[in-house]
Amino acid sequence: MTGHQGVNTLMTGCQGVNTSMTMTGHGGVDTSMTVTGHGGVDTLMTVTGHGGVDTSMTVNGHGGVDTSMTVTSHGGVDTSMTVTGHGGVDTSMNVTGHGGVDTSMTVTGHGGVNTLMTGHGGVNTLMTGHGGVNTSMTGHGGVNTSMTGHGGVNTLMTGHGGVNTSTTLTGHGGVNTSMPGH
Repeated sequence: MTGHQGVNTLMTGCQGVNTSMTMTGHGGVDTSMTVTGHGGVDTLMTVTGHGGVDTSMTVNGHGGVDTSMTVTSHGGVDTSMTVTGHGGVDTSMNVTGHGGVDTSMTVTGHGGVNTLMTGHGGVNTLMTGHGGVNTSMTGHGGVNTSMTGHGGVNTLMTGHGGVNTSTTLTGHGGVNTSMPGH
């Protein structure tokens, strides 16, 4: 599924086996991109939104095996990116937001294994990961960055760089938790 340009666009795909859902929205105003994959095996969900104003990108993947969710947003104003992955095995969640103003990136990964969340640049970035194993959360650059990881095993949270950056790193519970902020 590919939608670029246009106004108020909604795209939804759910269930199936070896399902690939790709949504690309670049340009346009008030574009809404929603990908919902629940159940199924080897599900790939990719959402890319660059440019435009008031772009909302939501990816929901719960259940299933070997689920990959990637959200990329660069440029634009008032961009909201939400990725939710709960349950499943070998779940990969990659969120990259660079550039733009008033960019909100919310990543919630609870349960599952090998979760990766990355946010660099932008303003007012929020990254949250709780539960799961081998969780990596990295935020560098930007302003008012909050990274919270609680529970899970081998959790890494890193915040570095930026101008007038207020970085909050909170890790409670879990095993072998590393939280460097520099």
